[in-house]
Formats: sequence, structure tokens, C-alpha cells
Amino acid sequence: MSFTKKVLFSMVTGIVVGLLINNFFIPNQLIESILINQVFHTISSIFLILLKMIVLPLIFVSIISGIISINDVNTLGRLGIKTLTLYIFTTMIAITLALFISSFVNYNIEVIDAVNNTKQVLAAEPSSNFILSIFPQNFFAALVDGNVIQVLSFAIFIGISASFIKNEIPEFVNLIDNLNKIFNKMVLIIISFTPIAVFALLAKTFSMEGLDVFIPLMKYFSIVVLVLLLHFTFTYSLLLKVFSNLDIGTFYAKLKSLIIFTFSTSSSNASIPFTLDVVTNKYGVNKSLASFSVPLGATINMDGTAIMQGCATYFLAAYYGIELELVDFIVIILTATVASIGTAGIPSAGIIMLSLILTELGIPLEGITLLLGVDRLLDMMRTSVNVSGDTCISCVVAHSENLIDVKKFNQ
Repeated sequence: MSFTKKVLFSMVTGIVVGLLINNFFIPNQLIESILINQVFHTISSIFLILLKMIVLPLIFVSIISGIISINDVNTLGRLGIKTLTLYIFTTMIAITLALFISSFVNYNIEVIDAVNNTKQVLAAEPSSNFILSIFPQNFFAALVDGNVIQVLSFAIFIGISASFIKNEIPEFVNLIDNLNKIFNKMVLIIISFTPIAVFALLAKTFSMEGLDVFIPLMKYFSIVVLVLLLHFTFTYSLLLKVFSNLDIGTFYAKLKSLIIFTFSTSSSNASIPFTLDVVTNKYGVNKSLASFSVPLGATINMDGTAIMQGCATYFLAAYYGIELELVDFIVIILTATVASIGTAGIPSAGIIMLSLILTELGIPLEGITLLLGVDRLLDMMRTSVNVSGDTCISCVVAHSENLIDVKKFNQ
């Protein structure tokens, strides 16, 4: 059975078991104290502990590795800066669009008491203090305290500094690369336990809440799909219209095979060879440019992932009764954009990075396992959006630099 089928089976089974317990065995002190509060709670909590264990080391090493790997920015000059800017710009548009649309949604959720849901002092400080708080006075203290923003800023500083002298420090570069591989493997191992965690969490949730939580979860799913479609349709069309004269209809018509492939793999990295082939042979982008822009996009261009993170953060804030303020939205946008640099292009890595934003806002990580039941299908969709963005920006940059065969593009 494929991983997707396992997750879906666990989701359905967990919901059914939870509803049966809710309808026929609640209230029952033995069932509640042993099965729900011990067995289901322990299994889902172990999964959350593993997430907390890996997230900061992963993002720290991944961001350093991601920045160091952008070795062509200096040699490509204007080309590299233009590509990098567009990737970051579209990611910021994606997360902003997700938060904007989510703000109009009323989930009608009976507020769940959150454990440790006191928002960090950071969110309540004036903007000047917020800017100062981005930079750590003591990195190790920031790491121990779980201060995500400060860990991210320090990782960026190390990555930029190391990129200037990476030819002089091959041992350090190799160490970071190997640590990145190890942490990514750990992520895959943790994700492999998703079906068990999904069953335990959904069984626990539906045992206690019944069907009350089902409708809001389906609303969340629908909102993510809506924003993905809007970004895919309008943002990329706007980029093509404003920054190039390339035909929008032709661009989308040629995406079909790429979308089908990435939908099945759920991995930007695994799709790189196929994406390169499509970008160069179907769209006519110069091979040297595509060889730079496509791998770079698979590393830092995570529009679909950013959309999920924005919608998920808003949904879980509503679920736990946490009111988001303007400064919180700024934190979400900045954290999601920076974290996209370190988001591994592997299945479900985005849900791991979501814990960064939730931690920064004081939203309980337990909510993540609630989303896992529907995340596998969303992961397929957002990966397709991620790779479509890589293709679009590659075409736009190539057109601006006269590095695209327009005849081949229009064929």
C-alpha cells in the first residue's frame, strides 16, 4: 500500500473509531482515562516531540546549506539576482494571499483550550523592538529558548559569510551538506510514522469533539485549494503579462505533463530532471539558465508550501482561540518566506516547517497532527504549484535576458 493510501486509510479509520467512541462510549471514565488520554494521547505526543526535536536543527542547517549552494549568483550577476528576487517575491505574495483570504473565513469553531498558548512577548512589542529582537545577542540562548526568528537570522548570517569563502572551507561545506542529508533523512523517518499519528490524533479528537471539528477541517482544506488555484492562475499569469510578452495560454497548456508528474511524486527535488527537460525542450529556455533557475527554485521557491502554512496558521489560531494581530501577520510572512529557503524539496517537508511559525506565535504544535489527515493530498497540489512557479520564473527571466527560443515556446 502506498504512503498516500496509508494516510487516507488511517484518517478514515481514526475518524470512524473516534465517532464510535464518542457516540457509544462517552462518557466512560475508563475509556477516557486509558484509551483516549493515555494511548491516543501518548502516540500523537511522541510524534509531536519528534517534530520539535528536529525542526530547529533542520532549519538551521538547511538554510546555511541552501545559501551556500547558491554559488552561481555571483557569476551570473544580474541574472542570478533577478531570479532570486522573483522567487522570494512570489513566495511573499503567496503567503500574503493565503492570510488575506483566510481572514474572511469564519470557521465557527468551539475554542479549544490550548496548552501554553500564551503568545510570545515578541508579538506584543512595538515594531522597533521587534526588529531588534530578530538578531540574537547569544545564539546558544536563542537555540535553547526556541527563538525561531533569531535562529533563522543567525543561520542566514552564517550562510552568507560562508558563501564568500566556501572554496577555503571545503570541510565546513561538506559537514553542512552531510548534516543536511542526515536531518532530511530523519524527516523522512519521522514522516513515515504519519499514518499512526494521524489515526491516534483523529481518533482522540473525534472521540472528544464528535463531528464538530470535521466541518472546519473541510473548510480549511477548501481554502487551501482555493488559494493554490488563485495563485497558480492569476499570480503566474500576471508575471508573464507584466514581465514578458509570452503567451499565457501556451504556458499553461504545456504544464500538463509536469503537473501530473509532480502531483505523483510530491517532491520538488525528485522533479528537477523532468522540470529541466520541460523548461528547456518545451519552453525553449536556455539550458545554462535553466540549470541554474530550476534547482534554485526547488530549493527556495515554495509558493504552494507558503500558502498551506498561511492557511494552516490562521486555522489553528482559530481552533485554539488565539487572536492574530498585525505584527503576527508580519511574523508569519517573514518566517514563511525565510523558512522556504530551508524547506527540503521532499514530500511533507512543508508541514515540518509549519511548526516554526506555530512555535513563534505560541500556537500548540498538537494542531499539526489534526492537519496531517488532509495534508498528503494538499502536499501533491502545492508541489505542483511550487514547480509551476519555477517554470514560470525561468521563462520570465529567460525572456528578459533574451535567453529563450520564442518559436519553440509557441510550438
